[in-house]
Parts: sequence; structure tokens; C-alpha cells
Amino acid sequence: MRNYFYLLLLLITFLNFEIQAQSLHFNIKETSFSTNTNDEFSPVFYNGGIVLCSNQTDNSLISYKNGQSGLFKIFYVTKKDSVNWREPILFANELTSGFNDGPATFNETGTIIYYSRNNSIENSKKNISNPSNKVGIFSAELIDGVWTNIKPFTYNNPLYSLGTPALSQSGDRIYFSSDMPGGFGKMDLYYCDKLNNEWSQPINLGPKVNTPKNESFPFVNKYGKLFFASDGHKGYGGKDLFYTQQIRGNWMVPEHLDSTINSTSDDFGLVTDSLFESGYFSSNRSKSDDIFSFTVEKGEFSTTENMLENNYCFTLYDEQYQPSDTIPVSYQWDFGDGIIRNGTEVKHCFPGPGNYTVKLSIIDQATGKTILKQFDYKVDLESIDHAYFNSYDIGIVDKPMTFDATKSNFKGFSNAEYLWNFGDGYKTGMPVISKKFKKKGDYNIHLGLIAMQDSSGNVIKKSVVKKIRIYDTYEELVLITGKDENSSNKTGFITAPDKKLQTRFYLMNDLSNQQKSKIKEKLNLDGNLTLEFDKNGIAPSSYPLLDHVANILKEDSTIRLQMALHKIKDVSEDKMEISEQWAQELAFYFKNKEISKEAYNSKGFGLSPAELKPFTTLDKTIAGVVEFIFMKTP
Repeated sequence: MRNYFYLLLLLITFLNFEIQAQSLHFNIKETSFSTNTNDEFSPVFYNGGIVLCSNQTDNSLISYKNGQSGLFKIFYVTKKDSVNWREPILFANELTSGFNDGPATFNETGTIIYYSRNNSIENSKKNISNPSNKVGIFSAELIDGVWTNIKPFTYNNPLYSLGTPALSQSGDRIYFSSDMPGGFGKMDLYYCDKLNNEWSQPINLGPKVNTPKNESFPFVNKYGKLFFASDGHKGYGGKDLFYTQQIRGNWMVPEHLDSTINSTSDDFGLVTDSLFESGYFSSNRSKSDDIFSFTVEKGEFSTTENMLENNYCFTLYDEQYQPSDTIPVSYQWDFGDGIIRNGTEVKHCFPGPGNYTVKLSIIDQATGKTILKQFDYKVDLESIDHAYFNSYDIGIVDKPMTFDATKSNFKGFSNAEYLWNFGDGYKTGMPVISKKFKKKGDYNIHLGLIAMQDSSGNVIKKSVVKKIRIYDTYEELVLITGKDENSSNKTGFITAPDKKLQTRFYLMNDLSNQQKSKIKEKLNLDGNLTLEFDKNGIAPSSYPLLDHVANILKEDSTIRLQMALHKIKDVSEDKMEISEQWAQELAFYFKNKEISKEAYNSKGFGLSPAELKPFTTLDKTIAGVVEFIFMKTP
């Protein structure tokens, strides 16, 4: 058993991608309007040009110096041509105070501005130097070419500062930096959502994003990726640029941008186009604050591979113990995850990556006592290094499909960029992305992953592909036991009163009528056949139903089965999502029935709703849903 189990672990450990390190992909250039004598920083796109902060003088409009040199104002600059820039001009006289103004952010139409400014702007040198004159956020509207209705932000406060605002593309969320009480450091990042035309209470982004030091200069792109500057996260020195994003309500651990953008100096105030193909950022690497442009050389992926799946399910048996003819014994396996199984050969799915201690004991059946501890073995299970995304295999025209790449993993590397190709070339996006398909047919979905290793500056580029099928419509055939679906006796299975799950069966319309009839005949089950999970996995009472499904696949190689498992409410604290564990258990069952892996696929979708049909009929006792979707093999 030891040799068998050790070999098993070696297979897990070395099942990974062969990766090649290569140089990274940013080109940067200092903008021609940046100067060595003044500071220029915090660019944002506006009306075909850039709005920025600077302490330079402006001779085209009235003087705002009044002996107050070094104050920052909001400027506007446009390009002469594809290469050269004009001289910056003061953005708006009506927004210019005798104090510090900017940085700024705009709504999508450019008709609303939010910008930083001192709360008190009385023309007094005393107010300028007064540390109690905190910075706040102000807004204005562009009406007939003039910025009017200047208003303070709801949460400005004379006791602390709010600054560096950034609006989301929709204009319904504003990010900013503040040293308000209750944070995690000096300056923290917060956001407010607009609800009923009012801004909600500020929400701190939490300790994954904020540190005991300073986080500021946020910018959020079209896909919700939030870029910001920090001197608290590990970087190259000074302020460095990072990004994060909110996935299912949780902020991801911030990722550090490449060394060609970040330096040992202060790097901050980044803005990008929607696809992160080009943009601008601020840096004082040339001794003054300057604005640099950058372009991204993503390039193409030299190879595309099929996705690998993590597997935490195994068949275990003992080769060493020689049973006695006189002492009847039983085998007891303790897997170190709260599950104990009995048998000379057992099947077990671990709940995900982690460290486990597997123990095998030989038990005297007559006395119930342990007569031999066969072994005590430590097991370390890790996720394989892979680019990976989770999604349905099928979809419906004009219905959004979700593609989730959050479980992509390369040990020692940071997941820097996710590039999606839906047939129109690679484009940068979030790890979780939604897509509608306009036409019926088969589609090859490509995920390109560029992962960085900050310590060496190396990157890896991997691309994987998955084929999906889009239908015009779908035909739902929910098999019931003579009871209405909305009644208390639902088709499905129960593991405990609070773990009630419902099964649903779908026959896709590319199957022939004959195939549909045979499947319906096989699955025309009476009410005594159930699908049930218990603490040991799939309960034996489930085998008749699953055997019927297995026979369908064995008898017709042109049929493919998609199994989608959804958790409706939280029923587990396992290391792996319970829906994913259910999915692995089902896939493992069909594997042991010697059914080709090409004939079935099983996916867990966590707490996400089903995309083929909302669970509107479920009562409060339902904990999850399993969908069996039969379709033609692609």
C-alpha cells in the first residue's frame, strides 16, 4: 500500500505544465508635455485629451499664484498629432481656487466632475498652511460649457481628508482615499455606491487591499479592475502600482504591476483604456513627477492546450496485510478530513488542496478492537499549475454565460493578466467574465494567462481552449414521480433536513427523437430511486439511478452528458466548494464505470444561480440543484 500510495502522490505532484520564462511586455515613454522643473501627475482621459494635475504656471489664463507657488491645479492637454502634444492649459477657471485642486475624475459623458480640493478656500495664506484645512471631494456639472453647481461630497469632514476620487464607468460607484477613523493604516481606499441618487456610507476595501501605510490614487477600468498606488504592499520601493478586483463580493489579493512600470521611485496615478492595451501613469523616477505613456505587447500565444482538471478522488487498497483464516477482520480508513470508510478497497474524494493524514487500521470484527495499525501517512495535495476556466459546456443564444478563471494557478507566479478570445482575438478582461452569443453553433473559447514572477521579472504565457455549444432554445424535461414540482415531494434527493437537493434533467434539441425516447425510457424511474450524498460521498442508494445514466452513455457514444451542480445556500465549510466536491464525486463514479471521459463533464458552480433556468421554484429547504444535461457529442 505504501508504494502504491506514494506513486499516486508523485503523479499528483508532477502533473503540471512545462513553462517557459520570457521577457515582459510593457513599453513606456515620458510624455513631451512633462517638465523637469514642475510636477505633472494623475492623468485621466477627457474629451480626446488628458486632464492632469500640475504646479506649473499657465500664461493663457489669469494668474492663480498670488505669491502661492507650488500649488496644484487641474490642467488639460491634447495631442497635435499621433506623436506630439500641445502645451497644457488650465482646465476650467471656475474650478480653480487659490489652493490645491485635483486630481479629478469624470462620468462617462464628461458632464460631471469629481475632484479633490481643500475644504476651505478663503483667500488667506493662513488657510493654505493650516493643517486643519483638510482636503475634501467636490463635484460640478457642465452646463452650457461652464462648470457649475459646485458641491461638497456628502462625507467631507473637517477632521480628516478625502481625496483622489475615481468614478466607475457607470457612475454608480466612487472610490477615494481617506484617513478617516476606523481604517487599517494612514490612508485607506474606500468606496460609496449611489443608491436612489444618494451616496451610501463609505465602505473600506478591507485588509487584503489596505495596509498600515498608504493606499491612494484609485482608477477603475471598464471591467471593474481597480488600479491603485501603495507604499504598504511589497514592491520595489516608494509607491508602487497594484490592481485588484471584487469577485463575488470579495476583493482579490492585489497584484503588483510589471517592473517596467513600477520602479524604485514613486509610481502612481495610472489610467488605461478599457482593454489595458495602452494608458498613462505618473512617476518621479526623473526627480520630478512626470507622466509616462505605456503600451502593452501582449502578442499571440504560441501554443494552446486542452485544460487539465484537478483531481482529488482516488481508489485506495492495501497490498501488504495477509489476513488470517481464523480472525475475521475489517479495514478502517481514516482520511484525516473527518471521513472514515471501511473496506479492503475504498474510493475517496478529498475536499480539496491541503494537508491530510491517512490512517489504515485492521479491526477484529469479533471484538471491534484494532489489532494492527497498518500505516500512518501524510498527504499533501496541491492544485496543479494550470490556466483554467469553469463554465457550462452549453448555452443559449442571447443568454449570458459566465466564464470563471479564478482557479487558474501557477505556483510562485502572480496571475497578472487574463486575456479572453471568443473568436475575435485576445482581449484583456477580468478573471470572471460574462458573454452573450448571437448565433447558434460551436465555439472555441480561449483563455490566455500571463503570469509574472516579480522577484526575477520573468513571465509565463499559457493559453487553453474549451469547446462550447450554443443552442437557439432548450427543451427542459424534468422527470418527476407523479407529483407536481412545486409540491413537498420533489424529485431529488435528501441527505439531511437542511441539505435537500433537487435533480433536473434536460434533453437538448440536437438529439434525435429516437435518442430522446430512449433516454426518457431509461430515466422513467419510480419514486423509490434517489440520488443521495452522505458523509462518505455518493450513497449506495444512488447507484441504481446513476447506473441508468451510465448505461445511456455506454449504449450511445454520440451522447454527451453535462452535470452542473449548484449550491443554493451555504451547507459546508469544506476547503473546496461543496458543489465542486459533489461534481468530483459524480465524475469519479462514471470514471469507475469505465466510461470515456469524452462522454461526460461535471462542474460545480458554487453559490451562483443556474444560467439555463433560475431556481425560482425552490423552497427554503433546498440546499442545491444537480442538472443532468444530455446533448449531442460536439
